[in-house]
Amino acid sequence: MPAEHEGLTPQERLAISRRALVAQLQGRGQRAYDREPVEEAAAQRTRRETIIDRVPWAAMARNVVQRWWHRHPANAAGQLARPLIERYAREQPAKLIAAAAGTGALIVLIRPWRLLSITAVLAAVLKTSDLADLVTTLMHKNPNSPPRKDSP
Repeated sequence: MPAEHEGLTPQERLAISRRALVAQLQGRGQRAYDREPVEEAAAQRTRRETIIDRVPWAAMARNVVQRWWHRHPANAAGQLARPLIERYAREQPAKLIAAAAGTGALIVLIRPWRLLSITAVLAAVLKTSDLADLVTTLMHKNPNSPPRKDSP
């Protein structure tokens, strides 16, 4: 153990050791305990940057898609079902995986997408609880501003 780590508490040494193990497992051969947490966060931000992030309008497009998804009825249904599914996953994970595999297999066999027209698919995708706000978001100059909330 390096001399500078001898004065640390056991919990701090454990945290340093865990960061070093994670860094090693992720293929970053650097010693994780040599860097401060701020430097670690900066390194993760630079690693996550992709070619898409270099496109000038990508941040605005990402913001529009996030706002659209947060207002989509399918997201609302997923948010309502999430606590039930999480509890079921904790209690009976094997049954949940089997049900998901069975559902996936059934969807592949039935191929329900062949029964739908392109218009029906577009209507389901574009369906949102506030289409006017989506258009306003597209036209708004600052994509990071909060969504508009009109009084009913």
